[in-house]
Amino acid sequence: MDINDIFKESVTSTTLGGSRSRRRVGAAPSLRELKEGGYGIVVNGGEAPAKRARIGDDDSTGSAGGSDDDEGGRFFSDGLTAAEKGVMAWVDRMEEMDDALDRAAVQRLVVRLERAVSKNTEDRIAHAQAPEKFAESEAELDEALQRLLVLANDVQQLTVLDQLGAVPTLVGLVAHENADIALDVIQLVAELTAEDAWSQEGESQEERAMVVEFVTRMAQSELFEMLGQNLRRLDEGSESAEGEADRQGVFQTLALVENLVSLDVPLAERAVGAMGLLAWLQDRVCRTYAGDGTQPDANRQYAAEAMSVLLQASPAIRHQADGAFMDALLRCLAKYRKHTPDDGIEMEYLENIVDSVCMLVTTPAGKQAFLEGEGVELMVLLQKQQQVGCLLSLKILDYALSPPPPPPPPSAPDHSGPARADGSADADKGPCAIARRYIDGMGIKYLFAILMHRGKGDMKKLHRKHPESDERAVSCIAWLLRLTERGTPLHWRVLAKFVPSPADPVSWKTHIDRIVELNMAWFERVRDADDRFGRDDDGDGDSDAEERYLSRMDAGLFSLQMADIVIAFVAEEEEPGQRIEQQLRRKGRSMAAVRSELAEYIATRTADTLGAAGRSSGADTSGAGSGLSGLLQQL
Repeated sequence: MDINDIFKESVTSTTLGGSRSRRRVGAAPSLRELKEGGYGIVVNGGEAPAKRARIGDDDSTGSAGGSDDDEGGRFFSDGLTAAEKGVMAWVDRMEEMDDALDRAAVQRLVVRLERAVSKNTEDRIAHAQAPEKFAESEAELDEALQRLLVLANDVQQLTVLDQLGAVPTLVGLVAHENADIALDVIQLVAELTAEDAWSQEGESQEERAMVVEFVTRMAQSELFEMLGQNLRRLDEGSESAEGEADRQGVFQTLALVENLVSLDVPLAERAVGAMGLLAWLQDRVCRTYAGDGTQPDANRQYAAEAMSVLLQASPAIRHQADGAFMDALLRCLAKYRKHTPDDGIEMEYLENIVDSVCMLVTTPAGKQAFLEGEGVELMVLLQKQQQVGCLLSLKILDYALSPPPPPPPPSAPDHSGPARADGSADADKGPCAIARRYIDGMGIKYLFAILMHRGKGDMKKLHRKHPESDERAVSCIAWLLRLTERGTPLHWRVLAKFVPSPADPVSWKTHIDRIVELNMAWFERVRDADDRFGRDDDGDGDSDAEERYLSRMDAGLFSLQMADIVIAFVAEEEEPGQRIEQQLRRKGRSMAAVRSELAEYIATRTADTLGAAGRSSGADTSGAGSGLSGLLQQL
């Protein structure tokens, strides 16, 4: 007897014309349908197991006792959990929306968002003491925000989003009580401002302008102020799931600000000021949430990177930093007096701190803060130890000794010659005061030790890993000679390293030989660059002159000129001058070549445009009688 016959026609199906108020029972399922539906068993509170099909079997064959190990008896399954299937379905929906993204689609997204915001607001007011009762509306709001991420694939629709009045709504959600909702908005803006959203291949600057306009509209609604407040309420120190979400929120906020630098620097400057970001970065780069409390965590490293990017991108941002900011960075550097970074992440963190200090000391206020924060003394201490900080400190010292860039008017004095060394208050605040303090702090001893690659073991490896330390050391020596007035004890203490003395009749020769060796190496690199440019020259006048100059600079022209300056100062002394000429002749060079390169340096520093001969190639615009031009005439 077929069991299906028992249930056949046992009840009538619902008729189309039947009453809606009366529920009718449909036809009973067959045994086959029951088997396929899992006999009505509910697994883990969900639905009944789905029908399983055997590979190689059709719907009418196969036995219940078949072996699952046989190739034809294995069950076919995608192996995804219900949550994973939901994610895949969401991705499919996003792709479908992307294919049909137009004004109507954006309008539907905005309507969905506004409804979710209104529902969530009502539920929070009605059930303020029962969070579980507004959890569902919060989930809907989260989903509505996530759907807006599709706009990153077509930023042209941002104009529609603005026209529909969604900007105030989005900005308001940054202050939402649930930090996750605020992070959704931050993630959305970060995705919209990411470079790959507006600089895709084949697109014009129109997309970029649209994103700038949209973010500007959000800024007018106090987006940046909201971001600053939200950044300070996030708790990165918590070990809970909320803490992990907060750490991700900090990362997304920093990513947004970094995106603004690529998108529009004035907009980034506005964001930094409105958010009070420098004050937050000042605190964050000195604090770590890593387990041992010593190594930088991921967000600390990213904060140092974002700080370096911002300071390099904008002079206006550099001028916002105060003395406390410099003190914080110097404290971070001081930890590496006797400590070498343990891994690449910590090394990158240290390099970002060094780059940030270098950018700050390019301003007069930064140099003064560097002096007041005892940055010069810290550089001497770093160079005293045979650690990586020894070589990195040369970069800071080089920037600190370099005169600040001239003010905007083109008629401002050029600082190619030595700065004023008359002991005035202005000089004390500039590179001269830094040079004086460095020499008084016995820094010359360690500077020449780095130049001569003295050290053993790890120090030898560090010199090979950081070849730019030679360029930095020569540049620092050149600036020390230029920033100290000739004939003074300070100037002589530098020059004495190249002059014979009864106490040390040998080392001065090795110092001269080292300078000439580096000079020759950089000369060969520049000459090779000239040869390559000559082969590729297309005869395009001013453009070629500029390209040639830039290619020579990349090859080491500036370092060559710094070595020429050192040689010019040392050659004033009789015996050292003879030693220099002797070593130059051995390597196929002469003092005439040094004079020519030094004249080119002076002309370039005083020229209005690259490649021009300059208004007066021998003019000394520094205002000091002991300038490079006077030195050139004495050679």
